[in-house]
Amino acid sequence: MAPVERDTNTFRVRLLGVPASASIVRERLRAWLDGFGWPEDEVDDVVLAVHEAVSNSVEHGYDGREPGEVDVSGLRSVDDDGQRVRLLVRDDGRWRPPGDPGYRGRGIAVMRGCMAQVQVHPGDDGTAVVLVSRPVPVARGRSAAPMTVATVQVRIRVRGPAETGR
Repeated sequence: MAPVERDTNTFRVRLLGVPASASIVRERLRAWLDGFGWPEDEVDDVVLAVHEAVSNSVEHGYDGREPGEVDVSGLRSVDDDGQRVRLLVRDDGRWRPPGDPGYRGRGIAVMRGCMAQVQVHPGDDGTAVVLVSRPVPVARGRSAAPMTVATVQVRIRVRGPAETGR
């Protein structure tokens, strides 16, 4: 059997829109970027921005509804300025315009502080957040991330008060 070539310049994780999803995405995204020799401080910024986008999808997109999916996809590109990633965080929940942030509600501002570009596209069929990183140097001798492609499925059963006896 011939080996299957995998495109390591792309990233994709699709999970149920529950709080645990954010940590799974953080771990997978960090490993993907580390494979390209991404500088640690810039990895932290990209991971934080994507974490905020995923958390917003989970918390706001499915508020009061059964959770749907959160899809995170990314593409690494290399040009004369270095390497960068473009990530898309998408859900099929409902968009809620930002209100008075109080002590919370600063997720979009955090994303903008971490990334070169942030675009939020609300729609009737969900919300898409596009995040583009700042360019970073290409690590010498590294043209592709040394990782395998895996599909992650998380199934969580949420119990109601009648089932827990509370």
